[in-house]
Amino acid sequence: MTVKPSDQLPRKVRRQLRKGLARIEGRAGSRHEGIGFHVAMAATVHSGPSIEADATDITRDIRIALRRAAADALQYCEAFDLSEAQDVCARELSRRRFLPTHPPVEYSAFDVQVTLLPSDRAAAEKLLTAKRARTAQDAVRRQEWEARIAELSDPAAVLLLWLDQQSGEWADEKKAPDDKRLTAIADLFARYQPAERNGAEYALVEVVRQFLDSFADPAQKKMLYGLLAGGMEAAGRPLHADRARSLYQHFPAEAAGGMSSGTAR
Repeated sequence: MTVKPSDQLPRKVRRQLRKGLARIEGRAGSRHEGIGFHVAMAATVHSGPSIEADATDITRDIRIALRRAAADALQYCEAFDLSEAQDVCARELSRRRFLPTHPPVEYSAFDVQVTLLPSDRAAAEKLLTAKRARTAQDAVRRQEWEARIAELSDPAAVLLLWLDQQSGEWADEKKAPDDKRLTAIADLFARYQPAERNGAEYALVEVVRQFLDSFADPAQKKMLYGLLAGGMEAAGRPLHADRARSLYQHFPAEAAGGMSSGTAR
């Protein structure tokens, strides 16, 4: 059996192949059930079949194979991202393929166009609108959760929540959770802070907070605030130092303990 390249095939066969492969159309599903792409392309034969081969059969088999290849390439693409679908499909169909004939027929597609028919376009727009609404709802819900978690990371907030849940007047102090229990609950919520709050800087802030909280005497706390302000001043951060000193007002006047402004510096 003699095998000739496509440019040596009889003129009639070449004409039949060009005509049959000039326009190939099909429908390929997307990752969204019920919404599909409309695919149009052309194909060319690179190595011709034997002279005895039926051009009609070759054309039909190439068209079927290319439609299936398009369906495989597009099945995971978003229906509302035509640019991505176009690039994925064009890249896949431009590869050279072979029909399992003897000898094999080599072919590839070109001028691949991926679009949505009006009904699929309307369905995709409706889906995108619903997805955006759901995303907005999820974002609001996550923000509410994160705010609630951040709030309950403070033992005082945990106690306040417990008090709010009690009926009548303030609950019996004997029934209230003790400091150890409140701290344990707050620490549990603190573990679930957003990722950006789990870095070294936030961890250091938490260490400083716990350190300051370990001093019960207001005079001692005020002295520590002064030391921090002095360190900020020495580091060339006067604005931060002033903000630290402004926190002095939260301590009772008698808690100064003889500390002068010079000590803070």
